[in-house]
Amino acid sequence: MLDIEQLLSLGIVAFSLILTGASLIAYQNTRLRKFLIVSFAFLLYAVKELVEHMDIVLPNIENTTLDLITKFMEFLVIALFFVAVVTKGGRKNE
Repeated sequence: MLDIEQLLSLGIVAFSLILTGASLIAYQNTRLRKFLIVSFAFLLYAVKELVEHMDIVLPNIENTTLDLITKFMEFLVIALFFVAVVTKGGRKNE
């Protein structure tokens, strides 16, 4: 049985994947690069949530290794959101 933390993480993964899909649809409709960048950030966040629980699947992996990986992924997510915000509104083809 899943505990409350695992259920919340599963919900976060599902919501991140829904937002990834929504931003990819927005990218298809507008061709604005910022939507593509944001969709990658949401996808990376979903992967980060899954990596945080890798110790369930791989019990031999060290928690410090997982912590380092997840912190780096969090940094990448924040950096991608920043890039999406400061990216000009130009289309990919321009």
